[in-house]
Amino acid sequence: MRNSPIYYYPVVGRKCTGAVYDRISIEDMQQNHPHQFTLFILGYSAIQGNHNPRTSAVLQHVPPAATYMEVAGVHGKPYQEYAGDRKMPEQKVADFDPADPKDTLPVPSRFGGSHGSVSFPTWHRPYVMLVEQAIGDVADHLAKAFEANNPGEAGTWVQATKELRFPCVISLCPNPLSYYTYQGGIPPDFEDEATRVGLRKQHKLSLWTLNTTFSS
Repeated sequence: MRNSPIYYYPVVGRKCTGAVYDRISIEDMQQNHPHQFTLFILGYSAIQGNHNPRTSAVLQHVPPAATYMEVAGVHGKPYQEYAGDRKMPEQKVADFDPADPKDTLPVPSRFGGSHGSVSFPTWHRPYVMLVEQAIGDVADHLAKAFEANNPGEAGTWVQATKELRFPCVISLCPNPLSYYTYQGGIPPDFEDEATRVGLRKQHKLSLWTLNTTFSS
């Protein structure tokens, strides 16, 4: 009998919060729900590996599958099995083939190309749940620590983290959350590529301000 896999991070969303809460806009969260906003920003930063000195002691054990690079990798590169899958080592050997259109073409690729497929809704919903879950797990630890260190705020932070959901970020304003600082530098296989949008001319990704070139 084979040994059971050691690690498993099932995608369940924010299921242990005791109730169903609305998903609000990032503007509403910032202006009217400051505790949620604080937990969201610190949680998002933590899974990206950008620990605030005041919170790093609490967040030193972010699960491998909850890190930003693992979650982002579900969407595309580096084309490897997600760390949270409950699979044996021999089952985690990637079957990615650079010569196979299903793995490389934007439509209907099993990675980011899901945007152009009829299966997009059933792929994207659990994907957003995963991001929300990763940030929420961190926020839970932060909220408990904040209340333990600030007794006068008991009941404030824990309730805020229960209500926390990934906010709607649809704005024409500059969005600092669109940027990501790679831990250890930009991966060498992230090449500059040309892309065509409709009938418009090609654009180099290096000229687009929301991509790896403009990250650190």
